[in-house]
Amino acid sequence: MKNIVRRMHVLFFISSAFLLFGCAELFDCVASARPDIHSKNLNIGTFGTSYNDFIDSDITNETNDNAYDYFYAVSGNFPPGMTYNEQGRKLFFNGYPTQTGSFTFKVRLTVDPPYYYDQNQGFYEDGNRICFGNDTTTKEFTIVIQ
Repeated sequence: MKNIVRRMHVLFFISSAFLLFGCAELFDCVASARPDIHSKNLNIGTFGTSYNDFIDSDITNETNDNAYDYFYAVSGNFPPGMTYNEQGRKLFFNGYPTQTGSFTFKVRLTVDPPYYYDQNQGFYEDGNRICFGNDTTTKEFTIVIQ
């Protein structure tokens, strides 16, 4: 029993030392910035009638999320006759649906961190807040066309 307690103390000490002195990136990533697509029930559309709706996204734990570049991709069963276009943090869905039904599709968001200018460094990318390549997220949505 003493061995187990002693090993736990040693493990705790080593882990604490890494967090405080040797693993700054890991420590920074505890509250890391990451993309988030907001959940939303999309509007119900009508066959042959103009459809308009949108979803929006942000970067969690980031006050400067408007400075990031947002790139969306849509895959799956998207309603025929409709299109999508991105504008900043929003992805708009619009068009004239040409088929009725329930259409489920995935939205993938990838973000690029902002660039800043420093007289000593020139332009540089501030990617330190997005840790371990966590710059992409995917969420599923459904549009019903009646």
